[in-house]
Amino acid sequence: MEPLSFGDVESRVGKPIPVATSAASEGAAQPFQSALQVGLAAHLVSDKRWYVVHTQPHAESRATSNLERQGYAIFCPRTRKTVRHARKATATLAPLFPNYLFLQLDVSRDHWRSVNGTRGVIRLITQGETPQPVPVGIVEALQARISADGVLDWTAVLKIGQAVRISSGPFADFVGTLEHLNTVGRVRVLLDILGRSVSVALRCEVLMPAA
Repeated sequence: MEPLSFGDVESRVGKPIPVATSAASEGAAQPFQSALQVGLAAHLVSDKRWYVVHTQPHAESRATSNLERQGYAIFCPRTRKTVRHARKATATLAPLFPNYLFLQLDVSRDHWRSVNGTRGVIRLITQGETPQPVPVGIVEALQARISADGVLDWTAVLKIGQAVRISSGPFADFVGTLEHLNTVGRVRVLLDILGRSVSVALRCEVLMPAA
């Protein structure tokens, strides 16, 4: 598997500070502005940055536990997903970036080479011989989208007419067009099913940007 690129991260996170063109978009932009401000403020008072750890397949939880025991702060964003097996569909929480997680450290003080020897870890992503930091604001923007139940909530960045992917439920993995989004978290998505356009009602938490 190819290492996670920061371009991939940014394409899923969206722009840290979207341009606000209306009162509604101003409200949506606020979490991103706050996230970037938090990231910049943290960087000013500490040399700690977020880095990417490549884990062994399906070992995100094991790697997280072992790294946290060493005192590292770990962030592994998760989203709802439907897994189908033997004609059964089960809703579960899955990593947004399978086989990757984010780790916070100060490369000038922390013994970061021990990360590579941690059970569940393949390696810390580096540029040359030095760990490659995630651009400031990206992880903070993801953290700002975590709902009370620990799942990523994309509501703030969804827009009418946008291509969206359904992450769980009977229409899991379908890509459609967002038709309607209300203030209580209900959405309508237009899907192409067997050559026909079908509008389905869903909860907003099962959607994520298709790009």
